[in-house]
Amino acid sequence: MTPTLVSRKALAAWVLLGFASIQLQAQQDPSYTHFTYNKLLYNPAYAGASDNFCLNAINHQQWLGYRDESPLIGTQGNGFPATGETVRGVNPRTTGVGFSAPIRLKIKDEKVNVGGAYASFISDQLGYESSTFFRGGIAGAYALPDGSSIRVGFELTSLTKQLDGSKLRYHDPNDPNIPTGLTGDTKINFGTGVYYMNPNVMDGVWGGISMTNLLPTEFEYSTGGSNVVKMATTQNLYVSGGLKMEQFLGNPSLRLEPAFLLKSAMGENGGFIKPELDLQGMVTYNDLYAAGLNLRSYIAGMDALSIMIGYYPPIPGNAAGQQQTLRVGYSYDITLSRINRASYGTHELQVNYCFNFTLPDRPPKIYRHPRWMVRDPLKD
Repeated sequence: MTPTLVSRKALAAWVLLGFASIQLQAQQDPSYTHFTYNKLLYNPAYAGASDNFCLNAINHQQWLGYRDESPLIGTQGNGFPATGETVRGVNPRTTGVGFSAPIRLKIKDEKVNVGGAYASFISDQLGYESSTFFRGGIAGAYALPDGSSIRVGFELTSLTKQLDGSKLRYHDPNDPNIPTGLTGDTKINFGTGVYYMNPNVMDGVWGGISMTNLLPTEFEYSTGGSNVVKMATTQNLYVSGGLKMEQFLGNPSLRLEPAFLLKSAMGENGGFIKPELDLQGMVTYNDLYAAGLNLRSYIAGMDALSIMIGYYPPIPGNAAGQQQTLRVGYSYDITLSRINRASYGTHELQVNYCFNFTLPDRPPKIYRHPRWMVRDPLKD
Protein backbone atom coordinates (compact mmCIF):
# COMPACT_ATOMS: atom_id res chain seq x y z
CA MET A 1 0.00 0.00 0.00
CA THR A 2 1.33 3.42 -0.86
CA PRO A 3 1.91 5.98 1.89
CA THR A 4 -1.21 7.86 2.91
CA LEU A 5 -1.58 11.42 4.21
CA VAL A 6 -3.98 11.55 7.16
CA SER A 7 -5.33 14.68 8.88
CA ARG A 8 -7.88 15.18 11.65
CA LYS A 9 -10.58 15.43 9.04
CA ALA A 10 -9.80 11.81 8.13
CA LEU A 11 -10.56 10.49 11.60
CA ALA A 12 -12.52 7.62 10.09
CA ALA A 13 -9.28 6.33 8.61
CA TRP A 14 -8.22 5.59 12.18
CA VAL A 15 -11.36 4.19 13.71
CA LEU A 16 -12.05 2.00 10.67
CA LEU A 17 -8.43 1.16 10.04
CA GLY A 18 -7.54 -2.25 8.64
CA PHE A 19 -3.75 -2.27 8.84
CA ALA A 20 -1.44 -3.75 6.28
CA SER A 21 2.34 -3.43 6.46
CA ILE A 22 2.21 0.27 5.76
CA GLN A 23 3.71 3.64 6.53
CA LEU A 24 1.45 6.56 7.34
CA GLN A 25 2.30 10.25 7.32
CA ALA A 26 0.13 12.61 9.32
CA GLN A 27 -0.30 16.13 10.59
CA GLN A 28 0.63 15.56 14.23
CA ASP A 29 -0.09 18.83 16.01
CA PRO A 30 -3.43 19.41 17.74
CA SER A 31 -5.75 22.22 16.69
CA TYR A 32 -7.01 25.09 18.89
CA THR A 33 -9.58 27.84 18.48
CA HIS A 34 -8.05 30.19 21.11
CA PHE A 35 -4.75 30.38 19.25
CA THR A 36 -4.32 34.10 20.05
CA TYR A 37 -4.15 33.38 23.78
CA ASN A 38 -1.98 30.27 23.50
CA LYS A 39 0.79 31.28 21.09
CA LEU A 40 3.38 29.11 22.83
CA LEU A 41 1.51 26.01 21.68
CA TYR A 42 2.78 26.65 18.16
CA ASN A 43 5.58 29.27 18.41
CA PRO A 44 8.41 28.98 20.97
CA ALA A 45 9.63 32.49 20.16
CA TYR A 46 6.69 33.93 22.14
CA ALA A 47 8.25 32.80 25.45
CA GLY A 48 8.58 35.82 27.72
CA ALA A 49 7.06 38.25 25.19
CA SER A 50 4.36 39.45 27.60
CA ASP A 51 7.07 40.22 30.20
CA ASN A 52 4.95 38.28 32.71
CA PHE A 53 5.00 34.88 34.34
CA CYS A 54 2.07 33.00 32.79
CA LEU A 55 0.18 29.77 33.44
CA ASN A 56 -1.98 28.47 30.60
CA ALA A 57 -4.47 25.60 30.47
CA ILE A 58 -6.69 24.49 27.60
CA ASN A 59 -9.17 21.68 26.91
CA HIS A 60 -10.39 21.02 23.37
CA GLN A 61 -13.23 18.55 22.75
CA GLN A 62 -13.65 18.23 18.99
CA TRP A 63 -16.61 16.78 17.07
CA LEU A 64 -18.61 15.62 20.06
CA GLY A 65 -20.87 12.73 19.19
CA TYR A 66 -18.48 11.26 16.64
CA ARG A 67 -18.55 7.47 16.93
CA ASP A 68 -17.19 4.32 15.36
CA GLU A 69 -19.86 2.45 13.44
CA SER A 70 -17.52 0.18 11.54
CA PRO A 71 -19.24 -2.69 9.68
CA LEU A 72 -16.09 -4.81 9.89
CA ILE A 73 -16.13 -8.17 11.63
CA GLY A 74 -14.67 -7.55 15.10
CA THR A 75 -11.63 -6.56 17.13
CA GLN A 76 -8.44 -8.26 18.19
CA GLY A 77 -9.22 -7.56 21.85
CA ASN A 78 -11.70 -9.19 24.17
CA GLY A 79 -14.87 -7.59 25.49
CA PHE A 80 -14.89 -4.72 22.99
CA PRO A 81 -17.92 -4.05 20.77
CA ALA A 82 -17.72 -5.75 17.41
CA THR A 83 -20.03 -5.77 14.39
CA GLY A 84 -22.95 -3.39 14.43
CA GLU A 85 -22.19 -1.83 17.80
CA THR A 86 -21.38 1.83 18.21
CA VAL A 87 -18.16 2.95 19.92
CA ARG A 88 -18.25 6.47 21.31
CA GLY A 89 -15.39 8.65 22.50
CA VAL A 90 -13.31 8.40 19.33
CA ASN A 91 -13.47 12.14 18.62
CA PRO A 92 -10.26 14.22 19.00
CA ARG A 93 -9.67 15.38 22.58
CA THR A 94 -6.79 17.62 23.63
CA THR A 95 -5.66 18.87 27.04
CA GLY A 96 -2.65 21.10 27.57
CA VAL A 97 -0.94 23.06 30.35
CA GLY A 98 2.09 25.32 30.18
CA PHE A 99 4.20 27.83 32.08
CA SER A 100 6.34 30.62 30.66
CA ALA A 101 8.63 33.20 32.23
CA PRO A 102 10.57 36.22 30.99
CA ILE A 103 14.34 36.45 31.23
CA ARG A 104 15.46 39.87 32.44
CA LEU A 105 18.96 41.27 32.74
CA LYS A 106 20.08 44.50 34.33
CA ILE A 107 21.56 46.71 31.63
CA LYS A 108 22.67 50.25 32.47
CA ASP A 109 20.75 50.21 35.77
CA GLU A 110 17.58 49.06 34.00
CA LYS A 111 16.08 45.59 33.85
CA VAL A 112 15.58 44.60 30.22
CA ASN A 113 13.57 41.69 28.82
CA VAL A 114 16.13 39.72 26.81
CA GLY A 115 14.06 36.58 26.22
CA GLY A 116 12.04 33.90 27.94
CA ALA A 117 11.67 30.22 28.70
CA TYR A 118 8.72 27.85 28.84
CA ALA A 119 7.62 24.27 29.46
CA SER A 120 4.38 22.57 28.45
CA PHE A 121 2.53 19.26 28.51
CA ILE A 122 -0.08 18.27 25.91
CA SER A 123 -2.19 15.11 25.79
CA ASP A 124 -3.93 14.49 22.47
CA GLN A 125 -6.33 11.61 21.75
CA LEU A 126 -7.33 10.87 18.16
CA GLY A 127 -9.44 7.77 17.70
CA TYR A 128 -7.52 4.88 19.24
CA GLU A 129 -4.19 6.69 19.01
CA SER A 130 -2.81 8.99 21.71
CA SER A 131 0.04 11.50 21.53
CA THR A 132 1.79 12.96 24.57
CA PHE A 133 3.97 16.03 24.07
CA PHE A 134 6.52 17.30 26.60
CA ARG A 135 7.96 20.55 25.31
CA GLY A 136 10.53 22.97 26.64
CA GLY A 137 11.92 26.02 24.91
CA ILE A 138 13.87 29.22 25.18
CA ALA A 139 13.70 32.51 23.28
CA GLY A 140 16.00 35.47 22.81
CA ALA A 141 14.80 39.04 22.20
CA TYR A 142 16.38 41.90 20.29
CA ALA A 143 15.05 45.45 20.67
CA LEU A 144 14.88 47.57 17.51
CA PRO A 145 15.36 51.37 17.44
CA ASP A 146 11.68 52.05 16.65
CA GLY A 147 10.55 50.45 19.92
CA SER A 148 9.62 47.12 18.37
CA SER A 149 11.32 43.82 19.10
CA ILE A 150 12.02 40.57 17.34
CA ARG A 151 12.32 37.26 19.15
CA VAL A 152 13.80 33.95 18.03
CA GLY A 153 12.84 30.74 19.81
CA PHE A 154 13.88 27.11 19.89
CA GLU A 155 12.13 24.13 21.48
CA LEU A 156 12.86 20.52 22.31
CA THR A 157 9.96 18.04 22.15
CA SER A 158 9.56 14.54 23.52
CA LEU A 159 6.64 12.92 21.70
CA THR A 160 5.16 9.58 22.76
CA LYS A 161 2.63 8.00 20.43
CA GLN A 162 0.54 4.98 21.44
CA LEU A 163 -2.01 2.90 19.57
CA ASP A 164 -4.54 0.59 21.23
CA GLY A 165 -4.64 -2.16 18.64
CA SER A 166 -7.15 -4.21 20.64
CA LYS A 167 -9.86 -1.71 19.63
CA LEU A 168 -9.16 -1.73 15.89
CA ARG A 169 -11.76 -3.68 13.93
CA TYR A 170 -10.45 -6.26 11.55
CA HIS A 171 -11.77 -7.82 8.38
CA ASP A 172 -9.77 -11.02 8.64
CA PRO A 173 -9.48 -12.62 12.12
CA ASN A 174 -5.96 -12.79 13.58
CA ASP A 175 -4.58 -10.45 10.93
CA PRO A 176 -0.80 -10.36 11.69
CA ASN A 177 -0.63 -6.73 10.53
CA ILE A 178 -2.96 -5.45 13.28
CA PRO A 179 -1.46 -4.74 16.73
CA THR A 180 -2.96 -7.05 19.35
CA GLY A 181 -2.65 -4.64 22.28
CA LEU A 182 -1.29 -1.30 23.40
CA THR A 183 1.86 -0.40 21.50
CA GLY A 184 3.86 2.80 21.26
CA ASP A 185 7.10 4.61 20.65
CA THR A 186 8.88 7.78 21.87
CA LYS A 187 11.01 10.14 19.81
CA ILE A 188 12.76 13.48 20.28
CA ASN A 189 12.17 16.35 17.88
CA PHE A 190 12.73 20.08 17.55
CA GLY A 191 10.91 23.24 16.62
CA THR A 192 11.77 26.87 15.99
CA GLY A 193 10.06 30.19 15.43
CA VAL A 194 10.33 33.96 15.02
CA TYR A 195 8.01 36.48 16.68
CA TYR A 196 7.74 40.24 16.03
CA MET A 197 5.85 42.83 18.08
CA ASN A 198 5.53 46.59 17.72
CA PRO A 199 3.47 48.61 20.22
CA ASN A 200 3.80 51.80 18.15
CA VAL A 201 1.83 50.69 15.07
CA MET A 202 -1.92 51.08 15.54
CA ASP A 203 -2.23 50.17 19.23
CA GLY A 204 0.06 47.19 18.86
CA VAL A 205 0.78 44.68 16.09
CA TRP A 206 2.35 41.23 16.24
CA GLY A 207 3.28 38.47 13.85
CA GLY A 208 5.13 35.20 13.82
CA ILE A 209 6.26 32.24 11.78
CA SER A 210 7.22 28.87 13.21
CA MET A 211 7.69 25.22 12.39
CA THR A 212 7.36 22.10 14.53
CA ASN A 213 8.63 18.54 13.94
CA LEU A 214 11.68 19.80 12.09
CA LEU A 215 13.18 16.30 11.79
CA PRO A 216 11.14 13.70 9.87
CA THR A 217 10.72 10.92 12.42
CA GLU A 218 9.24 7.42 12.23
CA PHE A 219 7.26 5.83 15.05
CA GLU A 220 6.93 2.05 15.05
CA TYR A 221 3.85 0.20 16.26
CA SER A 222 4.59 -3.45 16.89
CA THR A 223 1.95 -5.90 15.71
CA GLY A 224 3.07 -8.67 18.02
CA GLY A 225 4.60 -10.54 15.11
CA SER A 226 7.35 -9.78 12.64
CA ASN A 227 5.50 -6.84 11.07
CA VAL A 228 5.40 -3.22 12.25
CA VAL A 229 3.21 -0.28 11.38
CA LYS A 230 5.21 2.90 10.87
CA MET A 231 3.91 6.41 11.49
CA ALA A 232 6.02 9.28 10.15
CA THR A 233 5.72 12.80 11.54
CA THR A 234 5.84 15.72 9.19
CA GLN A 235 6.82 19.38 9.52
CA ASN A 236 3.98 21.71 10.50
CA LEU A 237 4.16 25.37 9.43
CA TYR A 238 2.42 28.23 11.25
CA VAL A 239 2.10 31.84 10.11
CA SER A 240 0.16 34.17 12.41
CA GLY A 241 -0.45 37.83 13.04
CA GLY A 242 -2.79 40.33 14.64
CA LEU A 243 -3.26 43.83 15.98
CA LYS A 244 -5.07 45.89 18.60
CA MET A 245 -7.45 48.77 17.92
CA GLU A 246 -8.39 50.78 21.00
CA GLN A 247 -11.53 52.95 21.04
CA PHE A 248 -13.25 50.68 18.54
CA LEU A 249 -16.19 52.46 16.86
CA GLY A 250 -15.13 55.59 18.75
CA ASN A 251 -15.99 54.01 22.10
CA PRO A 252 -13.13 54.20 24.66
CA SER A 253 -14.55 51.12 26.40
CA LEU A 254 -14.17 48.86 23.35
CA ARG A 255 -11.07 47.20 21.90
CA LEU A 256 -10.97 45.19 18.68
CA GLU A 257 -8.34 42.49 18.22
CA PRO A 258 -8.39 40.84 14.78
CA ALA A 259 -5.96 37.98 14.13
CA PHE A 260 -5.22 35.16 11.72
CA LEU A 261 -3.46 31.79 11.79
CA LEU A 262 -2.36 29.94 8.66
CA LYS A 263 -1.41 26.27 9.15
CA SER A 264 0.01 23.76 6.72
CA ALA A 265 1.83 20.42 6.70
CA MET A 266 4.70 19.15 4.59
CA GLY A 267 3.65 16.61 1.97
CA GLU A 268 5.40 13.30 1.40
CA ASN A 269 6.85 14.55 -1.89
CA GLY A 270 7.90 17.93 -0.52
CA GLY A 271 6.02 21.20 -0.42
CA PHE A 272 3.29 22.25 1.98
CA ILE A 273 -0.22 20.99 1.41
CA LYS A 274 -3.74 21.33 2.80
CA PRO A 275 -3.41 24.87 4.19
CA GLU A 276 -5.92 25.83 6.86
CA LEU A 277 -6.76 29.47 7.62
CA ASP A 278 -8.33 30.85 10.80
CA LEU A 279 -9.69 34.41 10.75
CA GLN A 280 -10.60 35.75 14.18
CA GLY A 281 -11.99 38.94 15.65
CA MET A 282 -12.50 39.64 19.36
CA VAL A 283 -14.07 42.73 20.93
CA THR A 284 -13.30 43.46 24.59
CA TYR A 285 -15.43 45.72 26.78
CA ASN A 286 -13.75 47.59 29.66
CA ASP A 287 -11.07 44.89 29.95
CA LEU A 288 -13.77 42.73 31.51
CA TYR A 289 -15.88 40.97 28.87
CA ALA A 290 -14.97 39.75 25.38
CA ALA A 291 -16.84 38.20 22.49
CA GLY A 292 -16.02 37.36 18.89
CA LEU A 293 -15.99 34.93 16.00
CA ASN A 294 -13.45 32.62 14.39
CA LEU A 295 -13.86 31.29 10.85
CA ARG A 296 -11.80 28.24 9.86
CA SER A 297 -11.50 27.30 6.21
CA TYR A 298 -9.60 25.02 3.84
CA ILE A 299 -8.98 25.34 0.14
CA ALA A 300 -11.73 22.76 -0.33
CA GLY A 301 -14.27 24.76 1.68
CA MET A 302 -15.34 25.89 5.14
CA ASP A 303 -14.62 23.83 8.21
CA ALA A 304 -16.13 25.63 11.21
CA LEU A 305 -17.53 28.88 12.55
CA SER A 306 -16.61 29.44 16.20
CA ILE A 307 -18.50 31.57 18.69
CA MET A 308 -16.05 32.85 21.31
CA ILE A 309 -16.53 34.56 24.67
CA GLY A 310 -14.06 35.69 27.30
CA TYR A 311 -14.18 36.98 30.85
CA TYR A 312 -11.56 38.77 32.95
CA PRO A 313 -12.56 38.20 36.60
CA PRO A 314 -12.03 41.42 38.60
CA ILE A 315 -9.36 40.12 40.94
CA PRO A 316 -7.02 42.64 42.62
CA GLY A 317 -4.50 43.94 40.14
CA ASN A 318 -6.37 42.58 37.12
CA ALA A 319 -5.96 45.64 34.87
CA ALA A 320 -3.63 46.92 32.22
CA GLY A 321 -0.24 47.79 33.66
CA GLN A 322 -0.97 46.02 36.93
CA GLN A 323 0.57 42.92 38.45
CA GLN A 324 -1.73 40.10 37.36
CA THR A 325 -4.33 39.14 34.78
CA LEU A 326 -6.78 36.25 34.79
CA ARG A 327 -8.72 35.32 31.66
CA VAL A 328 -11.26 32.56 31.08
CA GLY A 329 -12.33 31.82 27.51
CA TYR A 330 -14.85 29.47 25.90
CA SER A 331 -15.67 28.68 22.31
CA TYR A 332 -18.23 26.56 20.48
CA ASP A 333 -17.45 25.46 16.93
CA ILE A 334 -20.35 25.02 14.52
CA THR A 335 -19.10 22.38 12.08
CA LEU A 336 -19.62 23.48 8.46
CA SER A 337 -18.17 20.42 6.74
CA ARG A 338 -19.93 17.11 6.13
CA ILE A 339 -18.74 15.92 9.53
CA ASN A 340 -21.72 17.84 10.97
CA ARG A 341 -23.81 14.80 10.03
CA ALA A 342 -22.03 12.82 12.75
CA SER A 343 -21.10 15.55 15.23
CA TYR A 344 -22.83 18.26 17.22
CA GLY A 345 -19.92 20.66 17.45
CA THR A 346 -16.68 21.36 19.26
CA HIS A 347 -16.13 22.84 22.71
CA GLU A 348 -12.97 24.54 23.97
CA LEU A 349 -12.20 25.99 27.39
CA GLN A 350 -9.02 27.92 28.16
CA VAL A 351 -7.62 29.73 31.18
CA ASN A 352 -4.68 32.17 31.29
CA TYR A 353 -3.23 33.55 34.50
CA CYS A 354 -0.33 35.99 34.25
CA PHE A 355 1.43 37.66 37.12
CA ASN A 356 4.57 39.66 37.68
CA PHE A 357 7.08 40.06 40.43
CA THR A 358 10.60 41.37 40.71
CA LEU A 359 13.28 40.30 43.10
CA PRO A 360 14.43 43.11 45.40
CA ASP A 361 17.82 44.56 44.69
CA ARG A 362 20.60 43.18 46.80
CA PRO A 363 21.53 45.53 49.63
CA PRO A 364 24.97 47.08 49.20
CA LYS A 365 27.71 45.24 51.01
CA ILE A 366 29.89 47.19 53.43
CA TYR A 367 33.49 46.10 53.53
CA ARG A 368 35.76 47.10 56.44
CA HIS A 369 39.49 47.20 56.42
CA PRO A 370 41.60 46.93 59.58
CA ARG A 371 43.28 50.25 58.79
CA TRP A 372 39.89 52.02 58.80
CA MET A 373 38.06 50.22 61.57
CA VAL A 374 36.75 53.47 63.07
CA ARG A 375 33.19 52.77 64.23
CA ASP A 376 30.57 55.35 64.94
CA PRO A 377 28.97 54.26 68.24
CA LEU A 378 25.68 55.85 67.16
CA LYS A 379 25.48 53.68 64.03
CA ASP A 380 27.26 50.44 64.91
